[in-house]
Amino acid sequence: MYSNIVITRQISKIKCLCRSLVSIESQKTPQSGASSDGISPPVRIQRGPTDILQALSTTVGIDPTAAHYKYHDDPYLIPLSNYRKRAYALAAEAGRKAAIWIRDEHADLFTTRIWDPPLRKKTPYYNADPKIEAFSPKPIYNDESKVTEEDLIYTIQNALIEDSIKVYQLLGGSQGVSDELKLQLLQLLCFYNEKEPDSVEWLEERWFSANTRERQAATWRLGSLADTIFTSMEPKSPEAYCAIIQGMAKYYQAERAYELSQEAIEKGIPLSTGVYNALLGCIGFLREGATLRIEALKSTLMQMNEQGLSPNIETLSACLRSISVWGGGIQLQNLAMQLVAEFRELGIQPGLSAYYYLLCLFCKERGPRNNILSKILTDLESRERLEVNEPTDTNFFITAMGVCSDHLQDINMAERVHALLMKNNNYKLVGDAYKESIYYRHLVTVACRHAPFEKATEYLDTLIPNIYIPEPSVMEEIIRTLEVAGAGDRLAQAWSQIIVFGHAKRTKLVERLLSALCNCYEYQEEDVKEKIRSAAESILKHGETLEQRDESRDQRSPVSQKLSATALSNIIELLSDVSDKSSERWTSVETALNKLKQEQATGVPSKPESISTLAEKAASMGKLEIAATAVAYLAECGFEEAAGASARVLGAMLNRPEEEVRALLQEPAGALAGSLHPAALAVLHSYHLAKTGTAIRDSESSTSSESDSESSSDED
Repeated sequence: MYSNIVITRQISKIKCLCRSLVSIESQKTPQSGASSDGISPPVRIQRGPTDILQALSTTVGIDPTAAHYKYHDDPYLIPLSNYRKRAYALAAEAGRKAAIWIRDEHADLFTTRIWDPPLRKKTPYYNADPKIEAFSPKPIYNDESKVTEEDLIYTIQNALIEDSIKVYQLLGGSQGVSDELKLQLLQLLCFYNEKEPDSVEWLEERWFSANTRERQAATWRLGSLADTIFTSMEPKSPEAYCAIIQGMAKYYQAERAYELSQEAIEKGIPLSTGVYNALLGCIGFLREGATLRIEALKSTLMQMNEQGLSPNIETLSACLRSISVWGGGIQLQNLAMQLVAEFRELGIQPGLSAYYYLLCLFCKERGPRNNILSKILTDLESRERLEVNEPTDTNFFITAMGVCSDHLQDINMAERVHALLMKNNNYKLVGDAYKESIYYRHLVTVACRHAPFEKATEYLDTLIPNIYIPEPSVMEEIIRTLEVAGAGDRLAQAWSQIIVFGHAKRTKLVERLLSALCNCYEYQEEDVKEKIRSAAESILKHGETLEQRDESRDQRSPVSQKLSATALSNIIELLSDVSDKSSERWTSVETALNKLKQEQATGVPSKPESISTLAEKAASMGKLEIAATAVAYLAECGFEEAAGASARVLGAMLNRPEEEVRALLQEPAGALAGSLHPAALAVLHSYHLAKTGTAIRDSESSTSSESDSESSSDED
């Protein structure tokens, strides 16, 4: 019985082996185009690991309203303000930094395994198989380290500047290192100017850094290790000359770089095209004035031609870069166009960097309008794809959109630029997060100013808030656009967006929103009016919350600025448009009015008639205290509307015709003190204050003092 079971198992194993051999044979690539039976299977296409995912993504398309992939796809976790986006990204990067710190400070935990007793021995250990260098701790070099040339090769290949210098010194300097390694170290030091490069791992830190402009100043370290190595090399090779000249030119030590280039030419040492490109980029530091600089530029190009060197696309970019920073004018513009034409004859088409420098030269902020961008876009749209050749290529789209917004003020041109950016894989040329934000700032601004309202709102709905968070200035532009279109519903939503975007403390922006709400309130439907009133009430409560927070912190200078009197009058005007006497809006109206009365706002209302209208409406609806406070505020501020408003409010309180009210106002206030309601008496006082400029009590006291003085003089 057991023998039968064993035979059955062996047979099943043989069947599995045969099936696997057949499957392996079927996966082999056919060697010939035809087989014995006449069937020609197609040649196997090599697929990448992500080809299937890319094919699936093309069937779905891109969701423009989705958040960036670095944020969690959860509506409660997606950051919706620039501050939160920056904090979110940098916090995630800080976590990676903490992990790297632990890896470097406790390298023994990742390179050595300690066995448990009773063996208690240490064996080499790697945290991945195969070993991944990026995850391994970096070696540490000190004065006691025993190094070889392999360590120097390792530090040079990984761009470890300080470690390369340390290993080079431990090897004995120029005497203990081969010429080949000295040349590699010289090239590394010249490229980075003996400064540690920014790590490619800290992408977010570089994206959100404030250093966005390249500093054009002589930052080359004179007498540095690079100069020492170059001096010690005998004979000096062409590669050494090229490295030191390019390094000096890159860091704007232009005069010394030019001297070394002339020295190399005199010695018959050939120079590379990259050397001349570097010299062309800093030629403005060698001459003063446009004429001398143009002559130096042409002579350098002629010298390059005499050396038998062919220019490339970087040569054109270097020339245009120099010309663009020399100023403006017809002479420089003609020279730039002449260079572009000559390079095209050589078969060199301008890249994005060259077009970026042309835009900087032709489209000055205060210069005459130039439509060169249209010709540039026509050329770029005819290309199948845009190649990345230089780091400055990412400056093209942000500059082109800025030209559309500020220089041309053309929405059609802006749409062409945006369509080109969205074509194929061109979006990678938008640059880092800072450049992307500026790009969309220009796009939203030009859409709000010069696009039809439907097109502008389409851009706003697509871009905001997941792709772009508008800055306060752009938010003010959006409010102005909605106000002109009378979009009250969107204006009411704008307040909630201001809160989410973190702009609620911007008093100027909030006041601008209140002004827009008041201007378009009259033409809205009732449901939209209710939304506007709710937004105004929320603005008032938010201001009270900020004031309470400042008081609780007991700060000498409050963080939040108080609303102006005009803004509070706008809130009063919006909230008082209710027909229900028991509405809770009246409480908010009274709160805003008390703020005005107690001088908790800056300035005076620009529209005092809104306070006058409030007083009359409150009196007619039985809100006597509100009406009395309103007319008292008008009288104290000295507005012309105070007297008329007091008379009308008093007539509404007493329910008497205008003639009887005017007659009543002529009577002495002391005779009416016992017969009038306190609110009506306060209105009467406000009327006398508006007419005479002094309160009733002050006038009565002055009169009584005069009479006392007269009686005393009679007795004497």
